[in-house]
Amino acid sequence: MSNNYTGSGNKHTEMPGSGVAYWEDENQRKSEKAPDYKGFVMLEMDYKAGEKLKLAMWLRDTSRGSTLLAIKEDNWLKRKKEEENAPQEIRPTYQPSRVQPPKRSSNLDDSEIPF
Repeated sequence: MSNNYTGSGNKHTEMPGSGVAYWEDENQRKSEKAPDYKGFVMLEMDYKAGEKLKLAMWLRDTSRGSTLLAIKEDNWLKRKKEEENAPQEIRPTYQPSRVQPPKRSSNLDDSEIPF
């Protein structure tokens, strides 16, 4: 599922594992301590407290002449570790022997069986 986000007059399609950050002009910032960029990343994978979320970023020019940061969740190493730790089917390395059922003797008399 993807949504569109318009920030600074530019359209961005939200996709798992990616996002954007837009420059906050001085007239948009409410204090000196306000961030220079604001944005989001739509996460592709689950994370737990204390785990690092690695990001990759690229500067991109917008159609209005400003600059934004294109952000990507840098999860290739996390994905590789998850794949290595995923349960795998274990196949036996031996060939099970086929057990033959015992052969019936042709000289058995069923008339003596009580049922």
